[in-house]
Amino acid sequence: MKDFCQVLISATSRKEANNLSDMLVREKLIAGSLIKKGPSRYWWKGKIVEKDYYNVEAFSRMKHKQRIINEVKKIHSDECPIIAFFKMDGNKEFLKWIEESVE
Repeated sequence: MKDFCQVLISATSRKEANNLSDMLVREKLIAGSLIKKGPSRYWWKGKIVEKDYYNVEAFSRMKHKQRIINEVKKIHSDECPIIAFFKMDGNKEFLKWIEESVE
């Protein structure tokens, strides 16, 4: 199995989520993404924060991990964005699409 992964990236707005997804697809760092909105609760600077966030669930290869992190940090508005990588497997057609979509 090759090093396929799902990338989870937080975004503070739909616009930011769209910008992150568009940039990563254009740079051929991800094959594509799903964008979901939902409520969030987290500790930040000594207190609990409640806020709606967007999650960009993207599909890529682990070899692009550092470039994805670097590019997201360039345009993300959060001081500490979520940029998480999960190794994955899938049906051969899906994995072939990812492989052919990212360089």
